[in-house]
Amino acid sequence: MNDMAYENIKAGILEGKLFMGEIYSELGLARSFGISRTPVREALLKLAAENLIIFHPRKGVSVNYFSKEDIENLFELRQAIEETAVQKMAKNLSPDQIQSIQKTIGEQEMCLKEKEYNENHFLEFDRKFHLFFIETSGNRFMIQTYNNIRDYITIPAREVLKRKGRAKKVLREHKAIVEGLATRDAKRTKEALRIHLLNSKLAALEGHMEMKR
Repeated sequence: MNDMAYENIKAGILEGKLFMGEIYSELGLARSFGISRTPVREALLKLAAENLIIFHPRKGVSVNYFSKEDIENLFELRQAIEETAVQKMAKNLSPDQIQSIQKTIGEQEMCLKEKEYNENHFLEFDRKFHLFFIETSGNRFMIQTYNNIRDYITIPAREVLKRKGRAKKVLREHKAIVEGLATRDAKRTKEALRIHLLNSKLAALEGHMEMKR
């Protein structure tokens, strides 16, 4: 029950079902998910430790609002992790691994062809795409750190992906990265990744400003 409460509330945050600027009570969240207050309270404590929510004494909790500086710092760390991972694995990928990452690209393309585009579905495959680099590098500490970073930047990123044309641009940038990987060219891959992460950071900052209004 505790795990279910944690997963449901976290999904609510990352998928935009819980809104920034609103105060939520333990009782209200418990009623929403049809469970008792105790697992909700424990889930909220865990999410607060992960910096996804903030407690307001005698009021309730709210979704954490990351500052412009926070986003810039998160992308600085993200770039360091992803570039390190790409450097480690780019020249040693097997044909099966290349095929696997190309399949993820195909899954993202299918998201764009859906009758009703869903930015949360697109973000799931986006995380899968980038996590491929980290997992293939074999550094479990980087995997854990990267997943935390992705959680933090998902909220502003989701806002921007609602904008027409942004998802298609992401897909083009992903394909450029895969082209570098397919030729085992670490330098080309890192440059394509650097451009993609820069554009992603600028987009996340735009999303941050839109949520601030």
